[in-house]
Amino acid sequence: MSSQPASLAKQREWPHGSQLTNCRFVPHPAGAAAAIVAAGHDGAVHLFSLDGARLATRPAHRGWVEGLRWTPDGRTLLSADSWGQLRAWPRDWATQPGGDGASTEPPATPQWNVDNACGSWLRDLSVSGDGAWVAVCGNEPVVRMYAVADGKRLLELRGHEHPVHSVAFSPDQASLVSGDLRGGLIDWDPRTGHIRRRLSAERLFKTYYHYAQGGVRSMTFDATGTRLYCGGFEGTNANQAQGNPLVLVFDWRTGTLESVLSPTPPLNGPVTHVAWHPAGWLVAAGSSEGGGALWAWRAGETAVALHVKSATSLRRFDIASDGTRLAAAAFGNLDGQRGGNGRRLDKDGQYPDFGGILAVYQWS
Repeated sequence: MSSQPASLAKQREWPHGSQLTNCRFVPHPAGAAAAIVAAGHDGAVHLFSLDGARLATRPAHRGWVEGLRWTPDGRTLLSADSWGQLRAWPRDWATQPGGDGASTEPPATPQWNVDNACGSWLRDLSVSGDGAWVAVCGNEPVVRMYAVADGKRLLELRGHEHPVHSVAFSPDQASLVSGDLRGGLIDWDPRTGHIRRRLSAERLFKTYYHYAQGGVRSMTFDATGTRLYCGGFEGTNANQAQGNPLVLVFDWRTGTLESVLSPTPPLNGPVTHVAWHPAGWLVAAGSSEGGGALWAWRAGETAVALHVKSATSLRRFDIASDGTRLAAAAFGNLDGQRGGNGRRLDKDGQYPDFGGILAVYQWS
């Protein structure tokens, strides 16, 4: 494939009855993924085949699934929910077909479970490059690290003054970075828990009256750990879902803010997720009351190289290991049910839950 972010076209999509928040390609020994796992507000993990079939649905959590990651070797799927629960699932459970997907399969037994991995709403998790550690964060000023092998708590990192929204390990595993509600960034030594330095992404936070706006919604390093990218938005009013989407780019060696990426065309909402493409560019997803978008930037450039509009608001996405496909979890229905104004009622006079979409895009 091209080394430049050329075109990105939607290949297929699956409507879902509730919001989807996360999705991940199932790792394949040959390198070409053949299936996707997705999860969201229904607390289940769903398995989809790239040939179009929905393979299985299995209960996994009591709350909304807010984090979903494979270990680098593809043997363990880690999931985390809004109740603070962290679970590890064996690969054969996550990938075993369960019939036609129309009915929910019995829940499987996880390899291990931590009921209170986060004392409040769990927002993000990150797995170290060697697959030994998983870090989690949420609506408290604490980051916790656990052993992937057995779920044993390794470290409790205290240094933030505000809820922590995102975490990311550097490619060399020398650093664990956490970003909080007010744009505070901490560079931790993951082996000792010591704070190496503090950085500021304060542009991703504003206050309007008593509303706290923003936060470091997502973070990623480039492949070499040269740059750290922090996604979020710059609030423009007291509506916590409206603002100018931004990605702050830090020179990781010096810790200085190198540039600010402003997605175009403009979107009235946050950057919800950022990830590094193996061909060498940054990809970001955005959400708004009017739909979502995907953007891509070439390394070292501030002009948007690729823009794809979405009718539904996008949450987290995943890029296949060979770089040929992108899967995105979406919030909202194709018929336009995206906002939360409560005006739309069903035939029984009830306000319906938002649906979700799992979409797969093909790079060319």
